[in-house]
Amino acid sequence: IKNCHLCTDWLEDTLIKILHALNAGTHKEFRIFITSEISPKLPTALLQICDIIVAEAPTGIKASLSRFFSSISNERFGNSVKNRLYLILGWVHAVVQERLRFMPNGWSEQYEFTEADAIHALDVIDSLVDESCGKKQNIDPEKLPWDAIRTTLCKGVFGGRITNDADQAILDKLVNTTFVKESFNLDFQMAHVDGAPKLPEGSSKDECLEWIESLPSHNPPTWIGLNKMAEAVRDKMVAESVLKKVDVVTSALSYE
Repeated sequence: IKNCHLCTDWLEDTLIKILHALNAGTHKEFRIFITSEISPKLPTALLQICDIIVAEAPTGIKASLSRFFSSISNERFGNSVKNRLYLILGWVHAVVQERLRFMPNGWSEQYEFTEADAIHALDVIDSLVDESCGKKQNIDPEKLPWDAIRTTLCKGVFGGRITNDADQAILDKLVNTTFVKESFNLDFQMAHVDGAPKLPEGSSKDECLEWIESLPSHNPPTWIGLNKMAEAVRDKMVAESVLKKVDVVTSALSYE
């Protein structure tokens, strides 16, 4: 059963009861595999009867872009103009996800951005482009529905999860500086900082994948709009959090 974080009520109301109803007549090799993103809404009763394996996806813009592009079917890569929009979308999604690692500096809250947001955005872009330009192969980038794409991403797909005005301003700036007609120019830079990557000249699937592969595995925080010291600040916060947890466990053991 996949993506169970999307149906936590069903887990608690139905699945747990089914599992508890299993008896000696159940096949001895019966197993049920459940996948879920980490969520505080997962029922404790379910976690208590499970063997849990936590797999953390690699972080960074390159890893996020690779996962996103691997989820897109080959049939979708038939138009070079749309391909470039997909690449820009992948970048925006990667930045949105990567900023979660730097809370509260990246975002003020732990918003539940998921891979499903990016897949939904693909459908939105396809629909808006087809509605505006038809299903032509040769589309003039000048005639793309830029305003509609930006508004939908900012207010609906990604912005629909945001509740803080400052966070909304960050998202708006990210989308409004990447989903622009200039993104089809040579040497268009994905972030306005030194060393930020420039989009490839071509936009075939292979050229997009080659560009993704050329990115470094670790990107500086300036690529996602943060101060260059953000990594050090995050590392300090993580270390302090670990020490606090160690203190809690040590104190609890001392009372036993």
